[in-house]
Amino acid sequence: MTMNPVIIGGGSWGCAIASALIRTGQHVELLVRRQATVDALAAGRCVQLPDAAQMPSMTASLAPTCLQTASMIFVVVPVVANPAAFDTIATHATTGVPVILCAKGITSHNGQGAQLLTHAAQQALPDHPIAVFSGPSFADEVLAGLPAALVAAATSAAVLEMIQTAFQHSNIRVYTHNDPDGLALAGAMKNVVAIAAGCAVGLGLGDNAKAAIITRGLAEISRLNHAIGGDAETIFGLGGVGDLALSCAGPHSRNMAFGLALGAGDAVPDKLAEGSRTVAALALMGRHKKVDLPITNAIDMVLNHGQNLDDAVKSLLARRPGTE
Repeated sequence: MTMNPVIIGGGSWGCAIASALIRTGQHVELLVRRQATVDALAAGRCVQLPDAAQMPSMTASLAPTCLQTASMIFVVVPVVANPAAFDTIATHATTGVPVILCAKGITSHNGQGAQLLTHAAQQALPDHPIAVFSGPSFADEVLAGLPAALVAAATSAAVLEMIQTAFQHSNIRVYTHNDPDGLALAGAMKNVVAIAAGCAVGLGLGDNAKAAIITRGLAEISRLNHAIGGDAETIFGLGGVGDLALSCAGPHSRNMAFGLALGAGDAVPDKLAEGSRTVAALALMGRHKKVDLPITNAIDMVLNHGQNLDDAVKSLLARRPGTE
């Protein structure tokens, strides 16, 4: 089935999604902000992945009018840029076109509090069905045509079928779920756990400590997911355990690399690590929901409140152990 998907964002993940869809014969257009990005995509280059292998030439535009003929819209920009993308969709897209969220983070609510991207999208786009697209996936590998398995979550079975059909016969295998909130939360929280795991490795605490952080981090994700009414199965699938395992595997992960540098006392990488932007909102959400998030809170204290990393580790180790 030939569709007309539009991808908002011409970064590494936007290019990766576009490449997978192009392989199936879809006509894909990317909505971007800079003419340099338009030119690079037309020449088969991804600006954010300059060392990647040659990719298919891609059609990109600076004009949001391209949204008028979109059959589905993928929002593939950083969390902080999602509200502006929602405004653009509300102004230019046809009513009823599915909007698929691909960023992994938490946004602020009216400048205060914390809000899942799914809730922000539903408020900004009440006339559009909302879906979440997430899972263990490095953009450069998808762009190179290597296989990946991801999850699309929405409350509409028709939207899920549309997304699954769009990627059929591509290198992305899409599974479906009906828990978009849980999938959005898992994607946001795994980034923070990856930073914590990277810190442990950077500090030289060993593989045992890394494994403990990943496991207890998964417990934090599960607790907060339960508090928001998410499905427990979501956390133990591709968008939970799968994505967490990949993000904590090594420095290929931006969030893991950020944590490694932080733990080693090196300058943190310039590349975007969404977990560093998300952790404050997640810690706030945990307090509002009265959910214990010791790892999340520790990373928040280090990144946003000036706590020494060694002291944060000591405070975690000094906590009274409980039941698993």
